[in-house]
Amino acid sequence: MRGKFFLPLLAVGLAACAVVPMATLPPAPSPTQAFTSIPTTAPTLTATPRPTPIPPALPAMASPRLAHIEFQDEFQGWGIAVNDNGHIVRTVDGGQAWLDATPADAGQIGFSTTLFVLDPDHVWVLMPGPDFYSASLYRTTDGGLTWASNPVPFGGADIQFLDPSIGRALADRGAGAGSNAVGLYQTSDGGVNWTSVFHNDPTEPGASDSLPLSGIKNGMKFQSAATGWVSGSVPVPGNIYLYTTHNGGGGWVQTSLPLPAGYENAMTMAHPPLFFGPDGLFPLTLYLPDSAGLLFYASQDGGGNWSAEGRTPVASGRYSFADASHGWVWDGAGPISMTSDGGRAWENISPSLSLSGVLNQIQFVPAGSSGYTGWALTGLDESNHSQLFKTTDNGATWMPLIP
Repeated sequence: MRGKFFLPLLAVGLAACAVVPMATLPPAPSPTQAFTSIPTTAPTLTATPRPTPIPPALPAMASPRLAHIEFQDEFQGWGIAVNDNGHIVRTVDGGQAWLDATPADAGQIGFSTTLFVLDPDHVWVLMPGPDFYSASLYRTTDGGLTWASNPVPFGGADIQFLDPSIGRALADRGAGAGSNAVGLYQTSDGGVNWTSVFHNDPTEPGASDSLPLSGIKNGMKFQSAATGWVSGSVPVPGNIYLYTTHNGGGGWVQTSLPLPAGYENAMTMAHPPLFFGPDGLFPLTLYLPDSAGLLFYASQDGGGNWSAEGRTPVASGRYSFADASHGWVWDGAGPISMTSDGGRAWENISPSLSLSGVLNQIQFVPAGSSGYTGWALTGLDESNHSQLFKTTDNGATWMPLIP
């Protein structure tokens, strides 16, 4: 989130829907053709290749030093690179080549920059000012060919858009001694104008404590214009820091969820929910004195109810879900844990490489009718270089894209 509690770039990310390939079938018999026999074997189905998107008219960028990636499908992706003064980059071939889509008048782009990708064409980039209480918001509707920008009344923030018009920003207003002040803003015109709908800073007029000042916030997720969540952590055993709003963020209530057996007194860190239509997953990290586990609660009603029944924690690590059923967890060392039933059961996959101590991000998306494509991004090393790898067999074999 950004700033004091937001990591540089929230792995929010959004997976694109799979496209079912067309099949070529034998021609139907003509009206005069006699039906003299029935084939004893099924016809061979030939899948129509999925074309790679045509690259937009953007300059190529060699060897980007990636700090964050956001893929929308097996071809289309966006990222932040920290070469020179920083760049906004995109790819249309799954990460083999990258294009420079940096706004012409952008300032320093780096770890405090927030990237939100709604689809390959609609992208927002938030660049905080030096004081982190003001920022410039850049937006494109044509895949980075042109950008518009305007100042916004907040700095480091987690941003999310439900469509090209409706958006939210959870802004960091300062943290200390286990407390974290935040402000929530909304827009209905794509980010040009923003309205404050909530803040919990008691030194400012109109503050509310329905989302408490106590606790470190690490992100938000809105499922609709009315319903959303803010997640985080507080140093209280057995407490889950997840708050819900049903009035667009004006008021909040804590979500009460039971912890699994053996973890009743664990310290926890809640993460923003993930949604695939009405199906949702709520990731919760559980800390015991000698271990950490990751549990995924599930919802089938848009987050109205969450359940961990029949689910057990998996060893903690970076995680990504391509849909409501298929997810991966990996800490870069040892096996990759994969689930095909939304986090109930997990199997171990032995990867062809080790990223122990350097793994920064993983992301998987649907690819074709039955497969998945994934990427693993390392953090920047002492020479300010990062590595990017790709897999098409659920994480067993990895191909270097940026070695």
